[in-house]
Formats: sequence, C-alpha cells, structure tokens
Amino acid sequence: MKFVHPEILWALSALTIPIIVHLFNFRKFKKVLFPNVSFLKEIHQETKSKSKLKHLLILLARLLAMACIILAFAQPFIPQPGEAEKPGGTAVSIYIDNSISMEAEGKDGRLLELAKNKAIEIAGAFSPTDKFQLLTCDFEGRHQRLVSREEVLELIQEVKLSPVSRKLSEVVLRQRDLLNNSGLDSKRSFLLTDLQKTVTDFNAISNDSTIRFSIVPDQAENTSNVFIDSVWFDSPVRQLNIPEVLHARIVNTGNEKRENVPVQLMSNGLQKSVSSVTIDPESETVLDLTYTNTESGFKKCVLTVDDKSVTEDDPYYFSYDVVEKINVLEVRGNDVTVEAVQTVFSDDPSFNFVSYAENAPDFGSFPLQHLIVLNQLKNISSGLAAEILKFVNNGGSVMILPATDIVQNEYNTFLSSLGLGEIQGVMGKENKERVVEIVDEESRNRDTAPQPKPTANKVSSVDYDHYIFKNAFEKTIGNVDLPTVKTYYVLNLPVKTTAMSMMTLQSGTPFMVSNNAGSGHAYFCAVSLDAEASNFTSHAFFPATMLRVAEFSQPVHPLAYTLGTEQAIVIRNIVVNNEETFRLADATNGNEFIPEHRNAGGNVEIYVKEALHEAGNYELSRGGELVSVVSFNNDRAESDTHVFSRDDAQAWITESGQSNWGVLDETVESIAATASDMAEGKKYWLSMIVWALIFLAVEILLIKFWR
Repeated sequence: MKFVHPEILWALSALTIPIIVHLFNFRKFKKVLFPNVSFLKEIHQETKSKSKLKHLLILLARLLAMACIILAFAQPFIPQPGEAEKPGGTAVSIYIDNSISMEAEGKDGRLLELAKNKAIEIAGAFSPTDKFQLLTCDFEGRHQRLVSREEVLELIQEVKLSPVSRKLSEVVLRQRDLLNNSGLDSKRSFLLTDLQKTVTDFNAISNDSTIRFSIVPDQAENTSNVFIDSVWFDSPVRQLNIPEVLHARIVNTGNEKRENVPVQLMSNGLQKSVSSVTIDPESETVLDLTYTNTESGFKKCVLTVDDKSVTEDDPYYFSYDVVEKINVLEVRGNDVTVEAVQTVFSDDPSFNFVSYAENAPDFGSFPLQHLIVLNQLKNISSGLAAEILKFVNNGGSVMILPATDIVQNEYNTFLSSLGLGEIQGVMGKENKERVVEIVDEESRNRDTAPQPKPTANKVSSVDYDHYIFKNAFEKTIGNVDLPTVKTYYVLNLPVKTTAMSMMTLQSGTPFMVSNNAGSGHAYFCAVSLDAEASNFTSHAFFPATMLRVAEFSQPVHPLAYTLGTEQAIVIRNIVVNNEETFRLADATNGNEFIPEHRNAGGNVEIYVKEALHEAGNYELSRGGELVSVVSFNNDRAESDTHVFSRDDAQAWITESGQSNWGVLDETVESIAATASDMAEGKKYWLSMIVWALIFLAVEILLIKFWR
C-alpha cells in the first residue's frame, strides 16, 4: 500500500494521548454519605477485571477511529499489479473506432456514441495536469499531438462516423510513437473498438511493455448483414448497344438464410435492371444482371441491396465510360501500297482514323489517340520508339505489323522494351526456302548446306479465352479456316514473361502476341500485311482482330475506388499547368471541392484521401469541362460483422503473455471508476472514513450500554 500524502502519517503519533489518558486515571474520588441505606435499592457488583476490559475496548475503538481518520487524509492506495511508482504526469492515448461498423446498435445504444461517452469518462478520471491524445480511424493531423484534458474532451465530442478502416496493429503503432515521445514515464492506452475480425489483427501487434493497454469493447447485438462486396464485367471496356453482364458478389454474414432480398441497378438515374437474391447463412453468391448501354458517355451507376441492418453499405457505386468514337492513328511505311488497315477503320463511324507516312509522323497527336498501328515499317527509329513507349505507358495501345524486310536489331530493341520478346530470324519463301537464324560469328562465315524446302505454314490454334477473341466469334470449335502464311518472323518469348501468344503457327512459334505494357497494351504480328507473305488481310480474322484491338484500346479506369486509401485517380494523356485546377462534385447533391493533383509523365494523378468522406458517384471537371466520372465506396472490410468476443481478446492476452494488456468490460457509468483506479491505483480513503465512523459508533455503544 502507498500513500498520496505520506507526511500526514506523522499525525499517528497523536494516538499516544488517549493511551496516556486511559492508562493513568487522574480522577479524584469523593466520599458521599448516605443517611439511610434504604435508598440503595439495588447494588450491581462489578469485578475489577470487567471494568478494565470495558475501558480497554473503548480505548481500542477510539484509537482505531482516530487512526482511520489520519489514514484517510494520507489517501492510501494500492497500485495496479505490475505498476511501479512513476514520478510526473501521465500520457493517455484514447482510440475511438469510428469506422462504418460502429454505426450498429449495441444493447445500450449506438456503438459510436457509447464509445464517445466512455472516452469522456476515461479522460475525466485522470488528473487535469495529465496529457491526452485522441486517435480515430482518420489519423487526422490535429490528433497527432498531446493536448490538455479540456481540449481532448472537445475533440471527443467532434468525432463522427468515417469511411476509413484501420488495422488494430496500425493504431497501436501510432499510439506507441506518440506516447514514447511524450517525455512522460507513465503511459496509458485505451482502445474503444468493436473488435471486428477483419481489422483486429492481434498477431500483428508489436507490444511495448512500457505502456499499459486497455481494450474497451462494445459490440452490436445483431451481427446479421447483407452487403455487395464487389462488382465486375467480363471485359474491361463497355460498348455501345452491346449487351453487358454485370456480376455482383453479395455476402450474408448472418446466421439465418435471407430469401428474396431485392436488388436494383440504376444508371444515370434510370433503372436498368431489378432482381432478387437468396443467400444461405454465413455465405456469398454471385448475381448476374444483364442490360445494354444505348447511349455513349459517362455512366454513373449504383447497385443497391435492400438490407435494414447496416445501411451504409447497401449501395455500391461504380462508373465507366462508353466511348462514342475511338481514335486510331496509322504510321505506315513509305512504300506501303496495301490499304488494309484503312479499309477496316475509315468507313466505320465508330472510329476517327488518321494515317501518316513514317517520314512525317505527328508526335504531338499521339496523346489524343487510343490505338496506334505501326504498319510495315522497315526500321523503328529511336525517337519513334521513345514516343510509342511513352504512349503505351500512359495507357495507349499499339499494334506492330512488320514489313517483309526489317532492321532486326532495331525491332528487337523496341519489342523488348514492350515485353514482346525478340525476333530470332525469318522463315520465308522467295525463289527458294531459306532459314535465317541467330548464330555465332564463326557459323555466320561458314557455308551451310542447302535447307530442305518446307511447305507453307498455317495458323494452327487460336486462344479464344484471350480478351481480344473472347465472345468475338459465334463458333470457336470444329474445322475453322485459319490464316495461311508463306513468310513469317520467328519470335522467341522468354520463359518468364507476361506476354501471351494469341495465335500460334503449326511450327509452334507465335503468329500474334500481346502484352500489358505500363498502363496500356502492345501487340505484335509475326507476318507482314503484304499479300505475298500471307493471306491474313483477306481473312475474316484480320478485320475482327483489328476491331477488337481498337475496342480494347479505350481508356479504362477502375469501376470504383475505396474511400480512405492512398490510391490515385489516373487521368491519361493529359498535362495541366500550375494554375489549372480540377473540381470533384458529388453527382447527387452537387457538393464540390478541389482535389490535390500532380503531373506524372503524360498523365495526371488525382488524390482525394483526406478530402472525401462520403460514398457516391463524383464528376471530375477541369475548366468547366467534364473529364471523368469516378465512384467511391466504403471499405467492404467494415461490412463483415464478425467480431472477436471479450473472451477471445482475454485469451489472446493470456496466451501471448501480454501482462500489460487488459480488457475493461465496463458500462459508461462504471468505466470512470475503473479508469481512475488504473490511473491512481485502488484508493481507500473513502473506506477509511467509513471505518472511522464504525469505530466511533462502537465507542458510543460501549459507553452507553455497557453499565
């Protein structure tokens, strides 16, 4: 036991006064004469030993009463187990979980409000001279410092629901950093959370034995929730007047089967599809919704599930762009006479087609294009290669159709930069068949024996699962007529490569390959469009392939972003000066703000993490012109209502040996006393007052009734 004011214990020496009074009886006896003994009606005999016992008991009661009064003024207390006496004040960090899951109702009310009330009681239990930090899921800058008790009480009142979700280990690490830099020896941490399993990563917590951590859990009574986890399409681009199939993953976290839950899809304020879903308990299902985009432009969509438990995650917002026209640029060889590429695109109103000769390319128009076709260039200059690489990295697509006679080393350098492998040689037919291979210098100078004359080659297989060919043909099985080639380049793909062979020749070498390069796509065809090299341009595969490549060259951004993340919104092929600004406006209520942006190569990156707090569809504009539509949703990790129980938390503490951790299962009314005990130990001054009154009452009873 320790004392707040140990100097008062000197007053215990005053207990010698009643001892002296009782041990040395200074009373003087006086004779009283009775004229007649008849007045003494009754004589109570009392032995000397009984009288002495009575006086000793009175003395003891008086001594104990005085001792309790003196101890009460000294304020005795017993520190919490494992707590050493530390001089100076205390640094207290209070974390309030204000994520979406705290919107749920507990047995005593809304979880967030309960947490705020408990935080106020905890702060009030400490001394006004102590220092405090408030921490929420937002990790706001103003919360990254120690403040007075009055200031932290004001900050607690301002806490609101946030879309941001934080791992518990992140929170503990942030608290440790601030408390260890506080300069105070006594450090306390309180974690007011619902212990949601998706964010409570006990095993990732890095402990600090100098800080005493207390988990203060509040949990929802009803853990049932149905929510939309994610949506996606089979292909990355949306097309005009083409049926779309939207896939939606819907989750039921409750322990009861949910039948015929209504689901509705809206696009630009118009209903596109309605359905219902039945989900077994503790499971998920994928719902398919079919509809058609009948107009071009940006689409602001919301898919809603009708669930009454947690309403914040009922809508799922997403958006995309249906391009009216696709810009295609052809850079053709100077001696190209075949107009196969122009024939595919020039008469189609869905495309803006432009063609330049290789000796007069307009590099300034590259950022405006969706697809660039390099048609039968004999060599790839370093300047053109650099511009194409920049274009592809910024999200554009390039199709490379080589000439019959190329500068192989320039092509290999260019193809390697796009991850499309290298050309090993050419196999073809002139007056005789020949094979040109990469060999060492010694074998180059050595005469070789005549090669046997091979037969013409042919495309033997097509990857119909590739996004270019998927759903492009009605029939993909059986005896399909495929292109025949006479001259082709032997392309070698490394073992570890992301490039894919879209079509393969009978010889086993690729006929056409693709690769995702940077943010865009790159394609290479191993044959020239020259009629003497193959019949590719007269085959149905040629226009189908070129059209699909062009369609998939449209700019694609994620259907939706998650609020509170560091992910940037990338607007491709645009550069802004320092004076220009973007505006992001809520498509529903029109509320707008100016987001942070920066130039990144030929793109612009938009950052909204700190400024945006509400889910929805937002219109991004520059100078009054609509640039894009982006959508934001709350973190779906918060929609999973599975939680760790208080017993689970205590079991982790016991199993991991975290002696400086504890679980406070307290109500709002009792949390203050518990926190006060933790701050100052178990205080006994009030108990001393009670015992003093008891001993005084005993003394009075002994004097009055022991006769």
